[in-house]
Amino acid sequence: MKKKLTWNTIFLLFSLYTTQFLGLGFFIEAFIGILRQNGVSLENLGFIYMLGLFWVFRFLWAPFIDKIYFKKMGHYRAWILIFQSLMVITLLFIALLHIDKNLPLIIVLSIFFAFFAASQNIALDAFAFKVTFKRQRSLINGIKAAGGLIGMILGGGFGLILYSKLGWHPTMFIMAILTAISLIQIFIYSEPKMKHANFIEKVDYKQYLTFWKTKEKKLWFILLFLYPITISSAFGITTPLLVDLNWSLDKIGFAVHIVGYGIGFLASFATSFLINKFGRKIILIVAAIGQIVGILMLFLIFKYHENEFLVMFIVGFIFLFYTPSQVLMTTLMMDLSSNKSPASQFAIQHSIYMFSGIFFSSMSVSLSGVLGYEKIIIICAFIGLFSIYFSTKIEFILKRNKNERNQAFNGS
Repeated sequence: MKKKLTWNTIFLLFSLYTTQFLGLGFFIEAFIGILRQNGVSLENLGFIYMLGLFWVFRFLWAPFIDKIYFKKMGHYRAWILIFQSLMVITLLFIALLHIDKNLPLIIVLSIFFAFFAASQNIALDAFAFKVTFKRQRSLINGIKAAGGLIGMILGGGFGLILYSKLGWHPTMFIMAILTAISLIQIFIYSEPKMKHANFIEKVDYKQYLTFWKTKEKKLWFILLFLYPITISSAFGITTPLLVDLNWSLDKIGFAVHIVGYGIGFLASFATSFLINKFGRKIILIVAAIGQIVGILMLFLIFKYHENEFLVMFIVGFIFLFYTPSQVLMTTLMMDLSSNKSPASQFAIQHSIYMFSGIFFSSMSVSLSGVLGYEKIIIICAFIGLFSIYFSTKIEFILKRNKNERNQAFNGS
C-alpha cells in the first residue's frame, strides 16, 4: 500500500473534517438561537445538545464500517461517499421545509444528520489512519482539530448571521452546497488499496473488551478518562461565568468564538510541530500542566472581569491547551489502533475521551450552581494532577503495545 501525504490529501482531510462539523455546529449552536427566537421553550431546547451523543456511541456501529469493504470504490472512501451524500441530501431536504410549519420534521432530520455525520467521522478517522505514516499522525490530527473548529465557527457563527440576513431556506441551501464541496473532492480521490492481511472476516465486538486487557491499556483507559476533565470543565464554565459577571453576549461571543477558537486553530497546527520535535510524553505533560494553570486563571476573572483584555487573554490561554489536548490524544489513539480495525479501535478510545469531556463539561456547570464556581475550579484543577501523573506513563504504554504487536505479528 503506497502512502504519500500530498497537499491534495491534506486539503481533502481538512475539507472533510470541516464539513463534518459545519452542519453539527449549525444545529448545536445556531439552531438553538433560531428555535428560541421562534418561541421554543428553554426546557425543550436541551435535547439539541444530545446530538453530540452519536459521537460518544459511534463505536457500536464502527465494526460494520471496518468489516464491509467496497472493492472498486475503496474501503473507507466508499463509506465517506455514502455518509457525505446522505448529509448533503438531508440538508437539501431540510432547506425545502418551513421552520414554522415543519419544525418537528426538521428536528427529526437533524437527528438523522447527526447520525450520518458521526458515521462519516468513523470512516474518515480510519481513512486518515490508512493514508498516512505514523510520523504524520500529529499533523493529521492537527488538521482534524482545526477543521472541527472552523466547521463549528462557520456552522454556528456564520450560519446564524446568514439566517438573520437571508432567512431559513437560503441558509440551509448554502450549508448543503458547502458540504457538497467535500463530496466532490472525495469522489475524485483514489484511496490506496488494502493488503489482504488487513481485511477482517467478521464483526468483532469482543475487541472492545480484549483491547483493554493488558496493564498498559488499563493505564491508557484511565488517562483517556482523566485527561479531558480539567480543560473541558474550564471550557464549560467560562461562558456561564462571564454571563453571571454581566458580560454581554456579543462580548462573550467575540471572546470565545473569535479569540478562543482563533488561538485554538493556530495551536492545533503548532502542536503537530512540537510533538515531532519534543516527543509525545513531554508535550502531553506540558499540556496537562497548562490545563491546570488555565482553569486556575479563571479565579482572576472574579476580581478583574471588567478588564476585557485580561479576560480575552485567559480565554485564549484556555483554548491554547484545549485544542492541543485533542490533537495529542487523538494522535495517541491512532498509535494504539490496529491496522485491521482502525475504525473500531479508534472509535472506542475516542468515545471514552468524548464521553468524559461532555459529561464533566456539563457537570461542572451544573455543580457550580450548587457548590459555586470556586470549588469546582479547585476540584477540576486537583484532578488535573492525576492527568500529569498518568501522562508520565505514556512511553511505557506505547512501548508495551508495540512489543505486543510485534509478538502477535511474529506468531501469525
